[in-house]
Amino acid sequence: MSQPPFRRRDFLRSLVATVVVAGPIACEGGSMAPGVPIVPGDGGSGGGTPPPPPSTDEIFPQSVASGDPQPASFLLWTRVEPAAAGDEVPVEFVVATDEALTSVVAQGSLTAKAETDHTVRVKVTGQLSPGTHYYYQFKARGATSRVGRTKTAPAPDADATVRFAFASCQDFIGRYYHAWKALLDEASQAGKDLDFIVFLGDYIYETDGDPSFQTPGAARGVDLPVGKPLGDYRAATDVEDYRTLYKTYRGDRDLQAVHERFPFIIIWDDHEFANDSAGTRSSDKGDVTGPADEEREPARRLNATRAWFEYQPVDVEAPNAAAAPEQFKMYRRLRFGRHVELFMTDERLYRSGPLVPEGPANLAVGKVTTNSALGSHNLLLKAGYDPIETAAKPTMLGQEQKDWLVAGIAGSTATWKIWGNEVCLWQSVINLADFPQVPAPFNDLFYLSVDQWDGFRTERAEIFTRLAGVQNLVAVTGDVHSFYASELHVDFDAPAAQPVAAEFVVGGISSQPLQEAIRLVVEGDPTFKLLGLGPLVQNLDAILVEDNAPYLKHARTNVTGVAVVEVKAGSLETTFLQQRGDVTKPTYEGDVERTVFHCVAGSSAIVSGPAPSA
Repeated sequence: MSQPPFRRRDFLRSLVATVVVAGPIACEGGSMAPGVPIVPGDGGSGGGTPPPPPSTDEIFPQSVASGDPQPASFLLWTRVEPAAAGDEVPVEFVVATDEALTSVVAQGSLTAKAETDHTVRVKVTGQLSPGTHYYYQFKARGATSRVGRTKTAPAPDADATVRFAFASCQDFIGRYYHAWKALLDEASQAGKDLDFIVFLGDYIYETDGDPSFQTPGAARGVDLPVGKPLGDYRAATDVEDYRTLYKTYRGDRDLQAVHERFPFIIIWDDHEFANDSAGTRSSDKGDVTGPADEEREPARRLNATRAWFEYQPVDVEAPNAAAAPEQFKMYRRLRFGRHVELFMTDERLYRSGPLVPEGPANLAVGKVTTNSALGSHNLLLKAGYDPIETAAKPTMLGQEQKDWLVAGIAGSTATWKIWGNEVCLWQSVINLADFPQVPAPFNDLFYLSVDQWDGFRTERAEIFTRLAGVQNLVAVTGDVHSFYASELHVDFDAPAAQPVAAEFVVGGISSQPLQEAIRLVVEGDPTFKLLGLGPLVQNLDAILVEDNAPYLKHARTNVTGVAVVEVKAGSLETTFLQQRGDVTKPTYEGDVERTVFHCVAGSSAIVSGPAPSA
């Protein structure tokens, strides 16, 4: 479907129309006036018997969400289903200190318009109390949304314990979100409520049924309105495609439930645009049909960015269609009391393109197959790739963001500096010398993926060198559909006595676990079968820990799940909720394996077990 010209001024005007508040609290973009709370069904009618009011699910099919909490603000979001596609729909909202919405602190009106797919957002600001729960609701077309709950951040000088979850990778196609159920069960226990959730990317997947990792079914499928053919499946390309993906994913009741209960802090990874993307490069063609420049799709990148912004409660500037896509900024920092400062980075929009083309074979890096990601993005011979990377010095972050990150972490006064990071920082290698049938020169170390920080090892070393002396730096990471706990070093080939940081990596909410992905590759490639790599799959966790000693402390590659972090002045404790049930079936079995690690303030060493009591 074609779209009218996208003008930033009109886009911003459609986000927030008028805002009405009660008391001293203001809402960004509006005027102040007294008001009353929203009452379900108070729209009134003419003579005769009024028709039944429309249902919550009919008018608010994606429910509600909040995000980017600060001590004196948070952002609220919803989408309204219009009666007709081009309608402008008046929307009211109310914010209160109680779930019954009787102690109103702010309320106002907005307009949901077609140019933002009838999504609306409002940043509630003013004299909100730090570290406090607030409740909110929207009303439109005679229906009220579910009541959402959010929470402001503690004051910067507050000696507050901070408890948050982090998650990533929630493929919808043929899969269910049991991990969100596990998190809701965990957070419902006494003393285990969450302050917020960090989502580290792959909120959607751009394809409607990629057979390499997706199995579409009638109950869990997506019908892209336009789509880009890629063999037997399609990928999103038009803005309506990306909007359809968000609408479909956000229709999941388990995902809605966590959004309704906790504020989210969200960044993207690659699948919000295209697999293994870099800047405006989609990698869908992968240098197979022509030069690398054919992969550049700036219009598609803008469509993806526009839909992401419309559908996420993020406190960032709207994308500007008149500017280059790389000028959009979503990296940001948030402070939570005296002990936590969170740095969220963008590791896709500013990164260099891949150094090894997918097309031809390249034995220097162990690439024995043509027109494939094997040997270009995944499973590269370390001895062959490292000289290429050293000469090219590719960037993951871009200079401006890198300087922002390093300066921010180095200057932070928070006890714990937490880096919200999309792809693995720890060096992940497999030693194929352990498999006697592997011939030279392939009986050596292979990187699992150079789409991760292993592909940018020079910049990784630079960042950690510049952060020398910074204490209590911890990275929380997604992307790889596995759970890991690892200590980080400037040079992983010669680890120092003390690590410079710690990293905790979370498995996917529902996406295909790494062990399953590797199994399909090994069983489907005749060369790998000939080399007898079956034991690699069967013993992957143990092999990873052995081949990446001494820094890798834990590997669990065949489960889905989430992670929970509890931060105090003297310790940071991470609990992996490793969900072992079958996510391709709708029934949640509640089979969760818990693994706990901690770091003590002043040391980046990872210790097994709960943190000591203060």
